[in-house]
Amino acid sequence: MIKYIFLMFFSIFLHSGCGEELSTSTTDDSANITKSLLTGTWTAKCVDNTTASTSSNTVLVFSTSGNNLTATTTNYSNESCVTKSSVFTKKLNTLELGSKTKTSQNQIINKFTAKVTDITLEPKTSSVIMSLNKSSFCELTGWGSGVTSVAGLTCGSITYSAVNDIHSDIIQMNSGKTFIRLGNITNAASTGYPKTLYSQEYYK
Repeated sequence: MIKYIFLMFFSIFLHSGCGEELSTSTTDDSANITKSLLTGTWTAKCVDNTTASTSSNTVLVFSTSGNNLTATTTNYSNESCVTKSSVFTKKLNTLELGSKTKTSQNQIINKFTAKVTDITLEPKTSSVIMSLNKSSFCELTGWGSGVTSVAGLTCGSITYSAVNDIHSDIIQMNSGKTFIRLGNITNAASTGYPKTLYSQEYYK
C-alpha cells in the first residue's frame, strides 16, 4: 500500500501535471491567457494506473479573479476513479501571470509564479492511515482521518515546498479556450520553470 502512496505524490503539479509530455512540434494554437479567463474550475479526466490497479484525477480551481490556485488530486484504490484512498492538495496565492512566450522546444506558453500557502494530504481509508503511520510517512506518526500539512516536509524521496516558497510553472490555453495544460515540474530549467508541457488537459 505505501508504495502506491509514494507513487501518487508524483501525480500532481502539484503534483502538478500528469500525463505524457506534449509533442514539441506544436504550433501556436494557444490563446492569450488572462487571469479572468483562468478563473473557475478546470478538471482533468480520470487517469488509470493499470500496473497498480489505482487511478487519480486532478481539479484546478482559480479563484479571487485568478489570483489564487488550488490544485486537488484525488487518488483511488481502484481503476476508473471509484473508491477514494487519499486527497492531495496544493494551495497557491498571489499568482503572477507572465506574457505569452515559448519554450526552447517551441511550445507556446505563459510562465507564472505564485506563493505556496499550504500542501496537504488527507487519507480516506483506515488502511491508508495504517500504512502512513507504520512507515512514519513524511516523518509523521499521528496520521488520522483529517487533513495534515506536509508543506516543507520530506516525504519519501520528495521534499515539498514550504509555506511562502515560490512555485514556478508554465501554462497553455488552447485557442478555443476550452482547456489548459501545465508544465512538467519534474523537468525544470535552472530558472525553476518547467522546460516543457504535459499533454494532460484540464477542461472548464
